[in-house]
Amino acid sequence: LIIALFALLLAPTDKSPDEDTSPKPTIFLPSDDERKLHKTGTYLCLLEDFFSDVINIDWKEKNGKTVLKPQQGNTMKMKDTYMKYTWLTVREESMDKEHKCIVTHEKNKRVVDQEILFPSTRKRETNKRLLLETLRLQAMNTSAYYTYILLLAKSIIYSIIITYYLLGTPALCAWKSF
Repeated sequence: LIIALFALLLAPTDKSPDEDTSPKPTIFLPSDDERKLHKTGTYLCLLEDFFSDVINIDWKEKNGKTVLKPQQGNTMKMKDTYMKYTWLTVREESMDKEHKCIVTHEKNKRVVDQEILFPSTRKRETNKRLLLETLRLQAMNTSAYYTYILLLAKSIIYSIIITYYLLGTPALCAWKSF
C-alpha cells in the first residue's frame, strides 16, 4: 500500500517544470434574477489547469483587510492538472463594492499572489449601457458596410450595361472571331 502511494505521488506528468501551471481563472458574476429575488449575489471563481493541488484561496473586499467567508469545492484532478471552484455570497448592500479572490499557489509565475477582481454590480449596469452603445455603433457600421457593398455592386452592373450599349455587341465580343 505504501509503495503504491509513493508510485502515485511520484508518477511522471506531461507538464514540464518551466511550464506555467498556475491557476487559470474564469469568473461568474451574480445574476440579475438572484439579486432581485434573493437580495444577494454570488460571485463564483473557477480555477483550472494548475499543477500541484496545494492551493489557498481567500476572498476580500477590494480595499479591505478582512478575509471574508467563502465556500469552496474540493480540488479535482483533471488528467494532468487540477481544478477548484470557490464562491462568495454577499448581501445586497455589499454588491456595490468590488471584491477580489486571492489565489496563493506555488507555481504562480507572477511571484505575488494572484488577485482576481470582481466588479461591483453598479459598474456592471454602467457596462451594460456601454455594451448597448457599442452594439448600436456596430449595427450602424454594419449597415453602412452593406449599403456600400450594394451600391458598389449596383454601379458595376450599371457600368457593364452602359459599356455594352455604348460600344455595342461587336466591340465586346470581338475576341470570339479569332
